Amino acid sequence: MATGFLNLFRGEFYEKGTAPRQRRVFLMRWNPSISGFTREDFENYFQYFKGNTESVEDSNINWTIWDWKEVMHRDLFVMMQVGQEKNGIVWGGFLNGPPYQYMDEKGKKTKTRFIETAVMYMHRIENTGILSSERLADQIPEVDWLHGHAGELLSVEVAEKLGILMVDELRKVDDNKDVYFDDYNQKKYVLQDILTFMCPELKKRLLSMGRCENNGINDINELAVKIDDEEYQKWNKLEDHLSLEELNGILI
Repeated sequence: MATGFLNLFRGEFYEKGTAPRQRRVFLMRWNPSISGFTREDFENYFQYFKGNTESVEDSNINWTIWDWKEVMHRDLFVMMQVGQEKNGIVWGGFLNGPPYQYMDEKGKKTKTRFIETAVMYMHRIENTGILSSERLADQIPEVDWLHGHAGELLSVEVAEKLGILMVDELRKVDDNKDVYFDDYNQKKYVLQDILTFMCPELKKRLLSMGRCENNGINDINELAVKIDDEEYQKWNKLEDHLSLEELNGILI
């Protein structure tokens, strides 16, 4: 039985906090049929995030992560439901703090590494039908969405394609009984975060088009994507509705 946990030292660069680099995106996988995180747990957290229940055991969902040596605070993750009749991305957000491993009462460390997550969006895929495994496989065939380790690092190119696909689908759904967007950031800012941290080539294009409030900034890691038109469902060409603004200090 685990009695405590150990943060893992991975070198000076990784211990400094938020990444001074392009954010990385990690693919998590969840099979409700065999996971310790059950369908009931999903519903409990969903209702908690929606404000329908007062508390859960831990407001942050911790998860195993395979490529733990590559992660830094505030990298992103997407959670893929697998092994079910309906599969696809069902929640996502940011990774918090360093990865860790548990130590049992005999002082032996677990082989599995874990990391804390902060959920920014969540939905009941059986009812919404968005971000399905079929659409992901069709649009981004480079990834085996249904098989592999939890915490698989996606390439920058794949992460960008995924980010644009996610915004295209998430913008079409409202915050309803089957969909949750972080109450503080709201839907608009969730979409902006996805574009900001998952889409470096998009930011480069916007910068080259002169769509930046500060002409003195050339480092895309110091820029955030801003949505100028909030009528999301009416968008045709994505870039027509976006501009860039300076991030507030360090990438947090």
